[in-house]
Amino acid sequence: MNEFRESLLVRVEQAEQAVRRAVEQQDEYAAEVHSADLANLRRLAAEHGVAVPAPREG
Repeated sequence: MNEFRESLLVRVEQAEQAVRRAVEQQDEYAAEVHSADLANLRRLAAEHGVAVPAPREG
């Protein structure tokens, strides 16, 4: 696994966790900010042919 792909996947997982935490804490602003970050990371992954697994439940 190359470094770019690995780093990108870690950042996607971190953003997903941040969205979940914000939702759990009912922080709509943080959830929106982290969701936008996640969308950008997923777009970047798609542009570079990096397959991003579906978000984990829970």
